[in-house]
Amino acid sequence: MTDAPKPGRPTEYRQEYGAEILQLMASGLSLAASAAELGFHRQRVYEWMDRHPEFADTVKLAQAKRQLFLERRLLSADAGPVVTSTIFALKNAGPEDWRDKVQAELTGPNGGPVQIAAVERIIVRPKDTDSNG
Repeated sequence: MTDAPKPGRPTEYRQEYGAEILQLMASGLSLAASAAELGFHRQRVYEWMDRHPEFADTVKLAQAKRQLFLERRLLSADAGPVVTSTIFALKNAGPEDWRDKVQAELTGPNGGPVQIAAVERIIVRPKDTDSNG
């Protein structure tokens, strides 16, 4: 008697996973949720991306499609929780486009470190003068 297939993650990569993840993420699901829907975890997706360049390209497109879905949802939303939750999702899904924090980096000449020089401060106080002479 043969063993029945065990539930859980598939053991081997299949090319159609790319199209399936693309469809799921284009509907708004995250990468982790899309992978779970297909029966595996996000780390498995990352492993397959490392081994299969065409799959990596498809996942990157899927991430862009998810951002597109979220932006369209935001543009069509009236107000309230949908707007707030969509903005929150966009900040995580597309941090390059949707971040609040602006990061500035300072460098010295030719991109080197910023030079800091110590400055000695000397305080000169007037001498007390004796009013009696």
